[in-house]
Amino acid sequence: MKRYIMIGAPVSTVRTPPLLEAAMRAAGVAATVDTLHLEAGALASFMADVRSDPGIDGLLVTMPHKREIRVHMDSLSQAATLSGSVNAVKRLQSGRLAGEQFDGIGLLNALRSKGLAISTCRILLAGLGGAGLAIAQALAGRGCKMLALADTDSAALERARDLLCNIPYCRVAEAPSREEFDLLINATPLGMRANDASPFDTGQVTAASYIADIVADPPQTRLAAEAAAAGKTLITGREMVAGQIEPIRDWLLDP
Repeated sequence: MKRYIMIGAPVSTVRTPPLLEAAMRAAGVAATVDTLHLEAGALASFMADVRSDPGIDGLLVTMPHKREIRVHMDSLSQAATLSGSVNAVKRLQSGRLAGEQFDGIGLLNALRSKGLAISTCRILLAGLGGAGLAIAQALAGRGCKMLALADTDSAALERARDLLCNIPYCRVAEAPSREEFDLLINATPLGMRANDASPFDTGQVTAASYIADIVADPPQTRLAAEAAAAGKTLITGREMVAGQIEPIRDWLLDP
């Protein structure tokens, strides 16, 4: 029986555990995925326990631990290194801990399921935290027509400039551009609270064909409501989560 734990604060609304358990069963693997509410200050002690317990095969990681858990890894994938965040951990046969980041591939899979062709898209991505940077890398790696990035945090913009400066069709902006885009992606926290504004103005939503909102809970954000009212194709945070389940499963099971 494989044993995995999903950590975060909170974990009351996470959807990965039952989806991953089902994907493991489909692969003929018996596995449990428990959840653990873990505050930021308790991460170091918890990771010491994980290292000493070979019965824990891996972790799923959500806020607020995606960045801080990196220092507890023995190795990081390229995606985890460049995005500065980890959302999955596995114990190797040697006992060492490896970290990986699947937010980017999860959104790509969700976009593909809606019939979107990345190579012809002009994209505006708002939010350059760990998930946003992972998504930016994944989009850039697929050669989209144009990718503009926006964040109100100047440090996040600087990280994005360093990461993506050699990609000719990638532009880093300090505020959302007023030009038209085919796809708008919200990778900011806007939408997690009931009264949050939309990260995009009405004109941008009207001009776009696709809207992706990676906020998984609540499922109906203001941006999602605006997209529905405008008749746009919506890609939700829950669909992004579903899009990374099989890649996470396959990676966890690869020794």
